[in-house]
Amino acid sequence: MKISNFLAFDGKGNEIAADSHGNNVAFNCFSCGHPVLAIAREHQRGSSEECPAACKNCGTNHFLDVREAANKFHVLTV
Repeated sequence: MKISNFLAFDGKGNEIAADSHGNNVAFNCFSCGHPVLAIAREHQRGSSEECPAACKNCGTNHFLDVREAANKFHVLTV
């Protein structure tokens, strides 16, 4: 699913800085600030709680909760 230009939020509903293009999104790890890449496609890293995107620096797991009808997504931690 394409999420280009969607608004990005954290789990508390606060808007966060993120760069989304196509079905990819880059954002900073909530724990250490290192860049993380997640993909909004089934079975890809960051697509669900079962398939998280792990921070390469600290190992914190993140996943996307895409709300396509609202043109937004939430980045959540496992």
